[in-house]
Amino acid sequence: MKLFIFALVIVAVSAFAADADLGNRHAERNGPVAIDGLIYSQTYTFAELVNGYSNYGAGDRWVADDFVLTGPSPVVDSIIVWMIWTGGMGSTMNIVFSEDSGDSDPNNATDHWAEPVPCTNYFTGDSNWGFDIYETTCDINAADTHPYFTIGTHYWMETQADVTDNCFMLVGNWYILSYTWYNDGSGVWVRSDIAFGTGTDAFFDFYSYWALESCTWADIKSLF
Repeated sequence: MKLFIFALVIVAVSAFAADADLGNRHAERNGPVAIDGLIYSQTYTFAELVNGYSNYGAGDRWVADDFVLTGPSPVVDSIIVWMIWTGGMGSTMNIVFSEDSGDSDPNNATDHWAEPVPCTNYFTGDSNWGFDIYETTCDINAADTHPYFTIGTHYWMETQADVTDNCFMLVGNWYILSYTWYNDGSGVWVRSDIAFGTGTDAFFDFYSYWALESCTWADIKSLF
């Protein structure tokens, strides 16, 4: 089993490649209202898929990417990432949000919010490198304290799947802000272009039910 995981890590670094770039997939929902509740998006598309970074709990491995919210909601209720599971699928993702210190380096960021968040995995219909690709939806419990962000402030999202088998968070072509960063269990964040030779963005979306509920009919009509 250890030899298999080692081989898979090598594949993750050197051979995770997909179809040609179809252009900028990012669609930040920064208008006055988010009809569907989507407030920030670096959505997965197969054509943009570049690599997968190991982020399993037993190896204490983490993946981080940065974001800036510019509206319409400072509250995040649901987080979606895209994963490949080599063994048992996770039912919890460890999520940490930290505030950037101004140097675009997560090693110097200050923790802002941290929770183990329940997640559900949905098969996307896509497969690559011999494994199925899943959309992993992490819904923050209504009883928990939700992450609240300052609009316009630079933050990092750090993710880890709470599983013992190796798994991979998927990343795509680089477009926005800093690159994805990787922590191999050493406690030190390394930028993706240095760790893997290619700069990438992680695939993730944020939803806010507050944004959805705050829509008025005048807001909705103004979009048409």
